[in-house]
Amino acid sequence: MQSTGTPQQPSATRPRGLSTVKLTLTAVSIALVFIVTYATANYTIPATRGYFDFGDVMIFIVALTFGPVTGGLAGGIGSAASDAFSTGSGVYAPFTLVIKGLEGLAAGYLAFRGSRWRLGISWAIASAIMVGGYFIAETLVIVGYPASVVDVFVNIPQVVVGGIIGIPVSQYLRRVLPPNVIYSRRSTPGSPPKA
Repeated sequence: MQSTGTPQQPSATRPRGLSTVKLTLTAVSIALVFIVTYATANYTIPATRGYFDFGDVMIFIVALTFGPVTGGLAGGIGSAASDAFSTGSGVYAPFTLVIKGLEGLAAGYLAFRGSRWRLGISWAIASAIMVGGYFIAETLVIVGYPASVVDVFVNIPQVVVGGIIGIPVSQYLRRVLPPNVIYSRRSTPGSPPKA
């Protein structure tokens, strides 16, 4: 008996279903990064018009759980939206879009690359991108030197807290969430990364 085209339909619709899941996760992740960043941005730094917040916690959770694309989009868009809605910080929004986007992208990408120390390495490189990115943007465009140095001492605690909370939370989520929603390399589908 000759097969019809029917068995191919599930495989044709599967990527669409996964795309819908990924799209939904990305939208929710963007919203969560925005909410956490905006809700915790209570201390504004007078010298730079920036603020201390806990948005990096969510960026690391999202990037290390759902991967580089979701981490990059959530980090960039969610954080930039918070800047846009925060009084006096709107000038940061375009820089934040790039800097926090690269932070989430780097954290999510490097966390799944081979080394047994990959989570620590991904956190360190993503953190350096964030701290260094804002230092360069503030020095060259926003507030100038030496005011930009002040923000370095605000951004370092932000990424330290982000790593301390974000890494273990992401590892927990990777154990309890369904394999089709967490990010994994093709060689080890659905498996959580090793610390």
